[in-house]
Amino acid sequence: MPYTEQMDHAFRGVHGFGYDELRNSQRLRAKVEKRRQADHEKSMQLAAKLDARAFRG
Repeated sequence: MPYTEQMDHAFRGVHGFGYDELRNSQRLRAKVEKRRQADHEKSMQLAAKLDARAFRG
């Protein structure tokens, strides 16, 4: 899928830099991946809490 201007704008809004900058910087890629991993872990913890509450009744 080609990277569109809208996608770049959204990416820049979330991360503070554009996709072209991301492609050219290992440091920025690592920063984004670290943030994604932390968000994923938070989501998994939240899902586990919600599941636990649902089974308590």
